[in-house]
Amino acid sequence: MEVPGDIDAVLKRLLNGTRPAATKDDRSVLAAEDEAYLQSLVSAVRTGRRAVLIVEDVDERLRYMFSNASPAEAVAMLGKVTEATGRRIADNEI
Repeated sequence: MEVPGDIDAVLKRLLNGTRPAATKDDRSVLAAEDEAYLQSLVSAVRTGRRAVLIVEDVDERLRYMFSNASPAEAVAMLGKVTEATGRRIADNEI
């Protein structure tokens, strides 16, 4: 996991609910409906829902976070995702 250089600034932003000024790297490649869905997921995590977030970096390294879940609960959630996806593929929903 990457650790921010200025943890005090991060904590202040979290407490104040503010974001740093946008840079050219902050531009989203997501469609508007995907942005809205992502925000709904973030809101759910903030209210205490369990989550697993996985991002593959450019160098193919994975960054991940378990939120409000133990590692065992996170693995169980990933299993549920795999099972549900398999069912949808079998039913030609994907």
